[in-house]
Amino acid sequence: MSYDLRTIDAPRIEGGKLLFAAWLMERRGIGRAVAAPLMSRLGIDDFRAAHYDEVPIWYPVHDSPSSHRFSSSAGVREEAPPPTFELLEQIGSTFRPAGSFAFPSMADYARAYRDGSLTPPQVANRIIHVLEHRDRGNPPLNAFISWSAEEIRRQAQESQERLASGSARSVLEGVPIAIKDELDVADIPTTLGTSFRTITPAHADAWIVARLREAGALIIGKTNMHEVGLGVTGLNPFWGTPVNPYAPWRYPGGSSSGSAGAVAAGICPAAIGADGGGSVRIPAAYCGVFGLKLTAGRASTRGAFPLANTVGVSGPIAGNARDLALTYLTIAGPDPDDSHSVSQPPVTLDDFLAGPTGVRIGIYRPWFEDGREEVVATAQRLIDFLEKAGAEIVEIEIPELDSLRLAHLITITTEMRAGLAEMIPDHRSDFGNETRANLALARHLTTDDYIKAQQVRARLLGHFSAAFERVDVIATPTTANLPPRLNRDRLLSGVSDLGSLSATMRYAIPANMLGYPAVSVPAGFVTAHSRRFWHEVDETDEDGNIYSDVPVGVQFMGRHWEEALLLRMARICEELVVRPRPRVYLSAFESNNPVEAGHTDPVNE
Repeated sequence: MSYDLRTIDAPRIEGGKLLFAAWLMERRGIGRAVAAPLMSRLGIDDFRAAHYDEVPIWYPVHDSPSSHRFSSSAGVREEAPPPTFELLEQIGSTFRPAGSFAFPSMADYARAYRDGSLTPPQVANRIIHVLEHRDRGNPPLNAFISWSAEEIRRQAQESQERLASGSARSVLEGVPIAIKDELDVADIPTTLGTSFRTITPAHADAWIVARLREAGALIIGKTNMHEVGLGVTGLNPFWGTPVNPYAPWRYPGGSSSGSAGAVAAGICPAAIGADGGGSVRIPAAYCGVFGLKLTAGRASTRGAFPLANTVGVSGPIAGNARDLALTYLTIAGPDPDDSHSVSQPPVTLDDFLAGPTGVRIGIYRPWFEDGREEVVATAQRLIDFLEKAGAEIVEIEIPELDSLRLAHLITITTEMRAGLAEMIPDHRSDFGNETRANLALARHLTTDDYIKAQQVRARLLGHFSAAFERVDVIATPTTANLPPRLNRDRLLSGVSDLGSLSATMRYAIPANMLGYPAVSVPAGFVTAHSRRFWHEVDETDEDGNIYSDVPVGVQFMGRHWEEALLLRMARICEELVVRPRPRVYLSAFESNNPVEAGHTDPVNE
């Protein structure tokens, strides 16, 4: 068997050239001729020439497993209650290796609220101060699109009253959580990161947001994102590109860029993102935090904009594994009005505190090693630690990964163009150059392409199912590269860099296309340089280079419905990996943070 996954060989286009290419591809007649060479470089011509006999699978919903070691029993079940304080005690405190930075956790908030050393109104005021001043900082935060000081204070006061009366709703009472601007929050417009979709506020919360409110969470507002989710750097020319708190001179990753940035900067212990092609896991990896992509159908999509109907799911991003688990417990479960979510096994944290002994970790060696040398070495070091701690490493093979790459490309771009169909005619010129070009390219895909992509989905599901008969999780780096370096000019003009895109998404695609859950965990940091961009954060060498510790992530993908095992792996890895304090850190929890002293540009080193 040969490893066939390709890196896209296409020129990087930016600025006026990118806009002109988009304009040409939008034209009838000439558009197809202009798109044809790019489609060939992407591999679409070869894909169209291939033949598949499989019956298409249109949505990756799967029966609950019953035969695997880490599976829970199947069945339709009632909504799970929000996480209790008893559960918080059961899963214990976060253990970190010596020298590792401690992100304030939900448990820290809950205990501080209970002993009176901190109140939700105090947290609210700290967050408001950051949001009012930080976007004028250098580097600017740019993590949020919409928020209201009045609404944040109102929620905080209600939480304080419940805490004072002994009627806290859950562990999440008064804990700040941010929501990607792809999900509805009542009375706030859902912009999708565009410059124009800001007229009508949502009438109600998305299902996931409602679950968080019912648990008492303090919903801060809507986070920034790569425009309409059609990219993985986090670049947004309209709302600003969010900062990467660990590497401010590099992109934060996308499309859930603001959510990952807000968590890594300490503004909130957890945030909600959405993942159609790695959009939770990639920014989590780039920003040095944890991100969980759920099994398709594990959480309701009601109230989430239908950008990628068969590959996209929402999921949590958190500063530590326990907060990732608590957020998962809160948002997962059946919604009677979402047929895809109704029948599923119980949402649990079974064996969360167990070690790695006996867990079979699958490694497809050519795939695992198909990345930047420092990234692969850092990921391998974490796998070595797990093996020494008792995990079993199993070498596996997975054929036809390149056909899955193409099937995903066709599926997600076709579905996103369909989801935006009502906007495109009137707002084509309002999109950023990168988004406009991608949507223009997508119009040259056909119905036959889409049907064949769903046949590939069925075929590759068989390949991965065979691998999961031998292993419990499949491990890869989260991305094959480091977060790309920022370029000031491209922040406004946009850039199409399909080679970098393919490296960023190399390991993310199977979980989306096949419905598997996957988690990205911090695996370590590598020293890398960027050009001077933000002037005050660090000194540069004589060539103008800034050297910093850049995060690397490892991804574990599991069988359908086995999020509990992935969360266990995340907890184990957190106990092995030393993480430094982020360069941009604006904690709403710590009383000695500069926001308390009234600084308008609080950057902690």
